[in-house]
Amino acid sequence: MSEEAVTQQQQVIRPGQCPPEGCPPPTRIECIVVDKVYDSCFQVESRTRDTTVTTGIGGEFATGTFTVGQAIPCSLTPNQSISCNVINKQPTTGGFANLTLVVSVPITLTNPNAPTETANRVFTFTKIVTLCAPDGVTVDCSESTLLFCNCVVSAVGVGTITVTCDFQVCVVIKTLLTVQLLVPSYGFCVPAPCVVAPGVCPPSPPPQCF
Repeated sequence: MSEEAVTQQQQVIRPGQCPPEGCPPPTRIECIVVDKVYDSCFQVESRTRDTTVTTGIGGEFATGTFTVGQAIPCSLTPNQSISCNVINKQPTTGGFANLTLVVSVPITLTNPNAPTETANRVFTFTKIVTLCAPDGVTVDCSESTLLFCNCVVSAVGVGTITVTCDFQVCVVIKTLLTVQLLVPSYGFCVPAPCVVAPGVCPPSPPPQCF
């Protein structure tokens, strides 16, 4: 294929779905640096944890009174993510290993009497998985999500309350390694001109409910 033909082909190739007749053949083989996923798995984990929160003047929850059974709002701590650390690795065969992980879930408890008063906690639990984990890989759990969190006051003391939290986590575990990888390529991506979608005039009514 001549350079002119390659140039013309690259001019019409854009990111998106392949046409009905299929994608054109690549024009180059590139060496790129990527995080290769050696292995991955996911599982839903349900856990219960107790924590103590200080109350009254100078406490974490300084406003209001509390009763047993009272709901305490909870959520994943803003700007933080679920993480995990490998505390034990037992190699098996073929590059696989049994990994013992400590999964850390950052939770923010909110005073139901004063939404600006919060208490941050990190609830942890252990998990054992078998993954392809040759030497040098990094174990990553940052794509894990908090599915739900329910916390209630389980005991009221002098200057403290005990909060019991039931939470469920979708744990996503990956073994990653930064590698140089050969991939077929069409060349560099050229940005398209920016466009602004016009407003709808006249406005369309919402669809009928029945």
